[in-house]
Amino acid sequence: MGIELVVFDLDGTLVTAEIDFQGMRRAIRDLLLDHAFPVEVLPMNSTQDLLRSAFAYAGETGITPVEISELRDKVYAEAVKFEWEGAKKAQLVSGAMEILQTLQNHHIATAILTNDNRAVAEYILEKFGISPYIDLLISRDEAPHMKPSTGGLELILKHFDKNPKQTLFIGDSTIDVMTAKKLGIICIARQSKLRTENELRAEGAIAVFQTLTPIIQYLHEQDMIPQSSNKTKG
Repeated sequence: MGIELVVFDLDGTLVTAEIDFQGMRRAIRDLLLDHAFPVEVLPMNSTQDLLRSAFAYAGETGITPVEISELRDKVYAEAVKFEWEGAKKAQLVSGAMEILQTLQNHHIATAILTNDNRAVAEYILEKFGISPYIDLLISRDEAPHMKPSTGGLELILKHFDKNPKQTLFIGDSTIDVMTAKKLGIICIARQSKLRTENELRAEGAIAVFQTLTPIIQYLHEQDMIPQSSNKTKG
């Protein structure tokens, strides 16, 4: 069955992941500790789990919505510092431009779903000249909740009026695979330094590649896109 929409993660997928996630989590945890959060509600296994646990605790302990909103702004301000540092160091992943051009030539819609700040994501797209090949960008600023919540992915499906069976997700983390799987969307993974091939396959990735280059041939072989096309987007 052919695909009509491809959704990409950004860091670790189209560009190399250079964010110091451990440093980011430490900075966010220290900020929350300064606001009297107990250390036991601040897990360090992932940024998403850290934030989810922290704000769940805030909601259960009588902190007002205004105070939570102000605290969230402070937390994300810390995260953005690390995201900007990573964006400046990031490099385009091998095969990224080729796959984007191929999808555009076949009139297949493209979107990016990232947990990054929008300004950082836009900087990366402009830095590598990716913007002309991306039809929609959903960052954490637009998504109701960050991945692995499906909110952002649902916005993308609605925007293009596509269903999960017409869609492919390409990411590099188990969170990406998990997000796609919740909606019944197949996911191909690029193995970055975040997860092993076994971890990605165990979560549900249908294929795992070191770069994006082999994915083009894989999509042809699986009849997800036609073998050749001379068309270009109008």
